Amino acid sequence: MQEEDGFTRWIEACAAGELLGIAIGALWWVTVDRFDPVPMGATAEWMVFFAKAASGLMQGLVLGLLQGWALRRQFPALNLRDWVAATTLVGIAVWSVAAWYAVFPSLDGDPLLPAVETLFQTAVTAAGFGLGLGLLFGLAQALVLQRAAGNARWWIAVNALGWGAALPCIYVAASIGSAEPSSLEIAFRGLVGGIVSGVVLGTVTGLSFAVMPARRRA
Repeated sequence: MQEEDGFTRWIEACAAGELLGIAIGALWWVTVDRFDPVPMGATAEWMVFFAKAASGLMQGLVLGLLQGWALRRQFPALNLRDWVAATTLVGIAVWSVAAWYAVFPSLDGDPLLPAVETLFQTAVTAAGFGLGLGLLFGLAQALVLQRAAGNARWWIAVNALGWGAALPCIYVAASIGSAEPSSLEIAFRGLVGGIVSGVVLGTVTGLSFAVMPARRRA
């Protein structure tokens, strides 16, 4: 029988996972930036690339563990190890793309994401990125979830929608405020954006619980 507080527990796990996972990954990325060797040779570039890609490992582990902990209360047959592995693999893949563009810029100098000038453009761009990211997370996690829940295909759709709605919260929060924010203001923006995006993600994806009945343990 599914727990009555499973929905609330899931939202809390997503909020904590988004806040801590992204914060730890971003902090590691910034730390690696400070130790960039100058001038950089081929070996050093690859070392920096793998170090930055490790941000995805950190985010994936944190998000996967917290989400898996909450989902096992809702779907007892969920394999926590497989869930964390699927989430971490997607995290590494996404951060690796960002690391590649950061370390090995394209020949024509095009950035990974198009330049934005307004909050609306920021939100739309983040939503598009979120849809793609959610689709990747949904596909990978659904392969694990289908052994613990029926109709797991819904997980793919709600994750695309959930991440599409959640990421704009982070980017918009980071864009609001003074032009030259202090460290305290930056931390506050990140705190607000991380929590709000996590709540949005958890709320949207959690709606799928109503159409995904829990399977019994094998």
